[in-house]
Parts: sequence; structure tokens; C-alpha cells
Amino acid sequence: MDAFFEVNSIKYLYMFLLIFGVFFMRTGRGFASGKSQGSGDMQSVLWVTTVIYFTFLTLLMIFQNGSPQLIFKIVSPFIFFGLVVAAADDSLPFAIAVGSVINIVANAALLPFDYGWVYWGAVHTFKGFYLFKTDLSYSVTTSLLAFAAWNRYRLTPLYIALAVLAVVQVMLANSRLNYLTMAVVLVFVALKNGAKPKTLLVYAGFLGVLAAVAWKLYSSSKGLTFDTSNLEGFTQGRDRVMSVLLKYGLASYSPLEWLFGRGLYADLVIFMENVSGGEVYGSHNEFLYLIVTQGVTGLVLNVTAWWMVYKISQSAGVQHWASGLAAVAFLLYFIQGLTTTMSTYALKTWPLATILVLIFASKDQAPLPAQPKSAMQR
Repeated sequence: MDAFFEVNSIKYLYMFLLIFGVFFMRTGRGFASGKSQGSGDMQSVLWVTTVIYFTFLTLLMIFQNGSPQLIFKIVSPFIFFGLVVAAADDSLPFAIAVGSVINIVANAALLPFDYGWVYWGAVHTFKGFYLFKTDLSYSVTTSLLAFAAWNRYRLTPLYIALAVLAVVQVMLANSRLNYLTMAVVLVFVALKNGAKPKTLLVYAGFLGVLAAVAWKLYSSSKGLTFDTSNLEGFTQGRDRVMSVLLKYGLASYSPLEWLFGRGLYADLVIFMENVSGGEVYGSHNEFLYLIVTQGVTGLVLNVTAWWMVYKISQSAGVQHWASGLAAVAFLLYFIQGLTTTMSTYALKTWPLATILVLIFASKDQAPLPAQPKSAMQR
């Protein structure tokens, strides 16, 4: 066994089996308990699905290409969700809310400093303490959604302040698709407030302030800018990325490759083999990435795992305040996935899992009571 352990593929497989042995034990106890209701059975099914998916990705790494780090990133949201919901800690919703506030405020604190900014070509964009501007934009957007849900969507001064900070950061990051994700969150909160005239006026004020900021900062050389001269400039090359993967990738796949893909680095390999000039791109699309690298099998396993996470979050029934929250969280994930490979960045998948944890952990909590009116208000 020691000799085989020196072979990397066998070494990693051995390590994976040891790690997931614990989860198999937990799963066995879950099924043996004979629960017919609640989330116990579904948590066990999630662990089984995760282990199957993990094993599939490991075999892809051994026989095609990939890395342990990439595999852990892909399955990490399911492991994170499974471990956290198993703890069933009543303080989870509050902890998520506090973390959301810290994330938004800490990134905003870097606005005056060069460390929080980066040049993409001639464009100066805000990135906070993240490496990429899309990570920042998606993170503060989902953080705002998580806090709003915990706060039961009330338009408190703290929520309004966080919303202003989050929107300003997304605008200055110049992550255009996240303008849409942020708009989805703001509209969702407005609908939860009944879209009353007062609410609409508040949002109109937000838009007015943002328009003024954008107009002040706009510069074709270094500020907010959009290249609309051609499709490739506007999409920052993503249309070409997709055309290459479709033409030289999926169009030439055999039935077996359609079923199992060409490995976790297939999108990069296809570019290196077929695009001159040494340009290397990722797929920049979550759904295209899953098909190209993992085939239909990987796509089905990925969707199944997320479906189980969703079902567990809804297992005890959803209160009125949480209705539509999971759908909005998945919509943000879907929109972001159109131009980003989500599964290879834990920063993109964990926010979705966190919001679903919030729904699950708040299942027994009654809605926050309305504050009694004072004598002056009456």
C-alpha cells in the first residue's frame, strides 16, 4: 500500500475515501433512524449524492485531467451546507446577518484606498478585498439579500445604508451583469414591502443618487465605460469564448464525451489546441463549463445536489417572509453563471448555500413582531 501511495492519483483517491468515510457513517445513521419526515433522510441523500459526485470528479481527474483543489471547490458548497444544517444552531441566522453586514462595510472601507482598486486595461474598477470585480459585486449583492431576509425586508436605516454602500460598490466595480442581479434584489425587497408609494420613492432616490455618481465618474478613458462598438468588445470576448468551445468542443464530441466530458480543464485544453497566439480562456459560462468538462453526467449530479440542498432548506415548510427567497437566490446564481464559471470558485457558490442555510435555520422562528406605536404616533 505504501508503494501505491506514492502514485498521486491513488494517493488522492485514498485520501478522499478516508475523508468521506465519516460522511458515510453519518449517512448510515440517518437512514437507519427510520425517519419518514423532516430533513434527516434528505441530508443523508445529499451526502450520498455528494460522495457520488466527488467520486465521479476524482475519476475524471485520474483518467482525464483536473486537480484535487478544483474538485474540492466544486463540491465544497454541498459539504458546507450539509455540515452547517446538521449542527442546527439557533444562532446561525444572526451570524449570517452579522457576516453580511461586515462583508459590505469592510469592502466599502477600501473605497478610499488604492488597494481596493484595479485596472482592467484602461478602466479603473473597484474590487474591494477580492481578486476579481465580479466576486465583489456578487458577494455584496447576496450579502444584501441575506441581511434583508434576516431583517424581514424592513426599510430600517441600517438596511438603507447597506443598500447604498452595496449599490455604489457594484456600480464602481463596473460588473455589468451584476447591475441586473442588484436590481433583482432591490425589486424583490420592494415587492416584499408591498411596493408602496413610500418604498418606490426610496428606490427612486437610490436611482437618482446612483445616476449622479455614475455621471460624475464617467470617463471613456478611466471611469465607468462600455465598449459598444462591437459584440466582442461589449462582451469582453465572451462571445468568442463560447463560439470556440461550441465549434471545437461540443461539435466534435463523441457520445462518450457528451456523457462524461473531457476533464475539468477541458475548456482550457480546447483553447490551447485550437486558438493561436497563446491565448487561454476559461469557459466563462457555468452551464457550458459543466457540459464541456463533466458531460451530461456531471451536469445531472450538480443539479441533483443543488436540488437536494433546496429541498432540505424547505423541509419544514416556508414561512411567508421566506417565500420566493430561494427562487431569487437561484436566479442570482443563474444570471451570474451566464458569464462566469461558478463551480470553480467557492466565492460564487457559497453565498447561494448560505442563503439556503438561512432559510433552513430560521424555520422555527416566528416573524419579528411589529413595534407598538407610541402615544405620539397614535
